[in-house]
Amino acid sequence: MGDILECLCKLNFTSLEAKIYITLLERGKQSGYQIAKKINMSRPSVYAALNHMYEQGSVLLLSEDVQIYEAQNPVILFSQLKKQFSKNADFALSNLQHLYENKREERFTNLKGFDTIVANVKSLLQSAEKEVYMNTDFDLQLFSKEFKTLRERNVRIVIFSFSKLDHDGLDIEFYTHNDPICEEQRPSRIMLVADIDVTIVADKSQGKDNWFGTITNNALMVSIMAEHIHNDIYLLKLKQKYGKNIMDDKILLDTMLERR
Repeated sequence: MGDILECLCKLNFTSLEAKIYITLLERGKQSGYQIAKKINMSRPSVYAALNHMYEQGSVLLLSEDVQIYEAQNPVILFSQLKKQFSKNADFALSNLQHLYENKREERFTNLKGFDTIVANVKSLLQSAEKEVYMNTDFDLQLFSKEFKTLRERNVRIVIFSFSKLDHDGLDIEFYTHNDPICEEQRPSRIMLVADIDVTIVADKSQGKDNWFGTITNNALMVSIMAEHIHNDIYLLKLKQKYGKNIMDDKILLDTMLERR
């Protein structure tokens, strides 16, 4: 009895209303007087609760003269409650999300130092709820604990690298070119996107030992990083499908970027 009372209270019944509803289900048609006597509550309190329950549709009034009540069929009642909850939830979501988007502060935070960047990557991984995308040549075992936690929460983990990385024991989707040339430069960079909401981009300054990065929730930056990682994987899959690198001279644009 205690469990069902608690459950009903979580569904917007007061403690008294829950007792009344269960009493009517157990005993059938009852007057307010009979209910008050059964649950040992004052008649004014019971009648007030019954009036509210009647307005809400959880009880039926069978006779106005002597005020005989009956519990609404649970199938009908809880079907109505689910529909009403869903309707209210959709309305609240659409309006509150609008407020959230308007109030959300767009941030760009600069990061310095390898350890600081790794700590922020771990923190962002731990906050993910649906999907993470990563492009990196970091030692993936650095994040083994975070990956395990994410998979326990059924978060999808998609990782791309040009390098051959140790991913033994990691429950991740891993795509790599296994390029030996990249081994000499590791680690050199990391890009991470969590839930298409936040991104971290960081690398080691060319010719220096300093690491610098940025973490931001800017929608454009997040989208650019997510698309970049996806396109790397698409190109790798095309290479595997056709057995060659499809990026030949006919495709290249002869730009400064390509000549770096």
